[in-house]
Amino acid sequence: MRCSEDLNPERAQFSVRGVSSIRMSIALISRRYVLATILVFGLGVVLTACSILSGDPKIGEGIVIAPKLKIRSTTAQVALDLAEVKRGDKLEILDHAEIKTPTQIDEWYKVRTKAADGVVGWVQARDMVNQAVVDKTEVLFQKSKELPAQGKGRLKVRTKLRVDPGGDVATFLSRNTQVEIVGKQRTTIKPEKQASEDTDEAAEEPEARTILWYEIRLPEAEILKAGWVGAQQVDLDVPEDIMYLEGEGRRFTGWVVFDQSHDKAGRIKNNYIGLMKSLGTEGPIDFTRLWVLSYSPAEGHYNGSYIEDGLKGVLPVTLETASGHKGFTIHELDDSGKVVPVEYQLLRIDANHVRVSRLEPKIYHKKVRR
Repeated sequence: MRCSEDLNPERAQFSVRGVSSIRMSIALISRRYVLATILVFGLGVVLTACSILSGDPKIGEGIVIAPKLKIRSTTAQVALDLAEVKRGDKLEILDHAEIKTPTQIDEWYKVRTKAADGVVGWVQARDMVNQAVVDKTEVLFQKSKELPAQGKGRLKVRTKLRVDPGGDVATFLSRNTQVEIVGKQRTTIKPEKQASEDTDEAAEEPEARTILWYEIRLPEAEILKAGWVGAQQVDLDVPEDIMYLEGEGRRFTGWVVFDQSHDKAGRIKNNYIGLMKSLGTEGPIDFTRLWVLSYSPAEGHYNGSYIEDGLKGVLPVTLETASGHKGFTIHELDDSGKVVPVEYQLLRIDANHVRVSRLEPKIYHKKVRR
């Protein structure tokens, strides 16, 4: 039997119409799906473009101080490395976070690179420094730029570099970092009075504690060129040529190079304005002895061209005088605690000798009775 003989014409017509209707429905659904897909995709593109154009708002700007630094996808220990930046690169700071660990609190910055397609990610705060902090330390550096080093030293431990004595921390300096000392300052900390545990009465007035700070200068190539560190963190590198002069209850607290000589072998020898202090000295005094030391090529050793004791000297020492004489200026405290500039004339007579004379009247201090 042939199929055409069993097929009812009305049924055949219905079947054709049904197939056509199904095809139309499928086509309509497909068109709607494509339109919806295009709409969603287009909206996503618009939102993405808006996000790229607007981005996270910048809250600051920082400079990378690590030799190399990876920008990470998160602050977690396991994270993707999104980009690498180097020392001196500038980054936009978008956010700040503090992440607690079992031993410490780590600070992180959310950052964005300066490129047109800026990468956004996270870096540890210790590896970069805020531009505002860089600007403040630059002001310190410029003020001290013409001032001779008052001594040199190296850091005993990893040390906080601060913008002001006892102020905000700019960064951490590594152990053995070499520094030039350009000034000193003292701050006083007075602990709060606390009530005794046994009674309601207040405990005795706590003693104020004085902290000595060094203003330091770093090489000009550094991102941060100046700042303040605790003096107790610095080991002074007293020159070997004059270190043997320490003793009799005195030690070098500073030295300034006023010129140079050459020994018979042609090696350079610095000539110093040495600053020494009696170990039992109390109060805000940086040196009690001034000792001008010049190298004599003919004799092969240093001569004490000038010695003056009984000073209440404070830094800095400058290699100039207001009067125009060739020489240097120190600063002394008078009995009222006022800082008084004192000028000295320093003349080189020949390659082996210099002559020094004080141009201001001697300041005599009243002895304190005990």
